[in-house]
Amino acid sequence: MKQVMSTVSRWAGTVSSLFIFIMMLLTVADVGGRYFLNRPVNGAIELVEFMLIIIVFPSLAWCVMEDKHIAVDLLMARLSGRLQAVVGVITLLLTLGTYAVITWATIRETLEVNTRTGLLRIPHAPFYWVMSLGMVLFCLAVVVQLISNAGKVMKK
Repeated sequence: MKQVMSTVSRWAGTVSSLFIFIMMLLTVADVGGRYFLNRPVNGAIELVEFMLIIIVFPSLAWCVMEDKHIAVDLLMARLSGRLQAVVGVITLLLTLGTYAVITWATIRETLEVNTRTGLLRIPHAPFYWVMSLGMVLFCLAVVVQLISNAGKVMKK
């Protein structure tokens, strides 16, 4: 399961990275067009907003699987390996509980959304689905890490 989740999260992170590059190109074109040609890219702000959804939410699981989230080691470094694993399990349980509720609410909202952007008339629904899928992947990654950390607690 860990290998599958690592592969899926890496793929999602790669897609997010690609959209960072596309967003950069769009921003450069918009700013350059605005200041040098007096012709900004129409709808650039709307597109960037949607690209941020594609960048952030799918990459959350990748961050968890690679263990690259922000951590404060001031206290944790002083604890034994077993105690660190116990604190890790508790933290992951709290994270899973919180984000499971957020994911559930996001999916409910996704099922009801039926709006479009003001300028380009792009429907919001596909991006809500990206957000929901990213949250589901995040929760699955937390479960995988929880199982891994629980195994460390049981071993030590």
